[in-house]
Amino acid sequence: MLIGAIVVALYGWLVIVAAGNALLMRRVRPGGTGPGLRPAVLIPARNEAPHIGSLVGSLVAQGARVYVFDDESDDGTGLLAAEAGATVIRASEPLPEGWTGKNRACHELAKVTAEDFAGDWLLFLDADVQVKAGFVDGVAGLIAARGSRVPVFSGFLRMLPGAGFEPVYLSWVPWVLLASNPFGLVARTGRGHNGFTNGQFVLWRAATYWEVRPHESLRSRVLEDVATGRLLAKHGIRIDVVDLAAVGSVRMYRTLREAIDGMSKNSVEIAGPGVGSWLLAFGFLVAGWAWTAAGPLWPWALGLLLASKFVTDRLVGQPIWTWPLMPITCTLAAFTVVRSWMLRRAGAATWKGRIVGR
Repeated sequence: MLIGAIVVALYGWLVIVAAGNALLMRRVRPGGTGPGLRPAVLIPARNEAPHIGSLVGSLVAQGARVYVFDDESDDGTGLLAAEAGATVIRASEPLPEGWTGKNRACHELAKVTAEDFAGDWLLFLDADVQVKAGFVDGVAGLIAARGSRVPVFSGFLRMLPGAGFEPVYLSWVPWVLLASNPFGLVARTGRGHNGFTNGQFVLWRAATYWEVRPHESLRSRVLEDVATGRLLAKHGIRIDVVDLAAVGSVRMYRTLREAIDGMSKNSVEIAGPGVGSWLLAFGFLVAGWAWTAAGPLWPWALGLLLASKFVTDRLVGQPIWTWPLMPITCTLAAFTVVRSWMLRRAGAATWKGRIVGR
């Protein structure tokens, strides 16, 4: 019974954190203030032809100043971005040694806006994000409401599912974040630090960006957003993590295989390339299957595990049919961390034609 009670308590803590985020995270809504607080939108893009034109076009139609770094694309990404109204910056040389492509792109974008943009805020946005009408004014409204107290914002977009089994697999990502890190409580109280940013959406006060210089400081990091969050925590710079599901969405991967390959390129950096990754993988297995050791309390334990998944799925819009398969999701997460460790050790982790993590 003691083991069962411990398992139930641990699962109950996951539910409490997830429910706290659902209740306390600030929600960005369409609409907001006038153009004075609109940020420059900075988009790193490498072979993003299917997405870039619609994203830039929507942002420009909403009055945003958009800059795109065309990172040696060979599919016309830069041309499509320019046609849609973006200022396009192209790589003047191959990727320098010691830099990842995204860090180089974001750093170069920031340098251009330092000379070309008179506003006070910079929004780094991934090229596969889809924005709704009112997105830009919603972000401006967030700045108006909180920008005098908070210099950095990040958040969670609605996750559009890929084909087939992909959402069962990928839902471990929002779950492990939203059921373990009390983003809403930290934002509401101003106490503590989440040590996290989501690279799909990071909004910086420009002066703070140049104080920290994250993409230059972390130039070799593959999982630069997690590293940025930890860097901000080290410097004691506040982050508010917000709910962006009402104003934007993202389809990270189209298929299960693409999702596994994408997450395998960087999962090793969550806990480091040493024993930490193996402990993280073991932790996922424990999270997925500890309910089987709860004795007569196993229905409560399993129910709480599924409840934590259900809450985080609702926050990011994952399909409802995936939550009963949570033990499988956790097992796949453990597999991904181990695979990521093995690929990095062999120097075989690749993404968009580049070897990463060297």
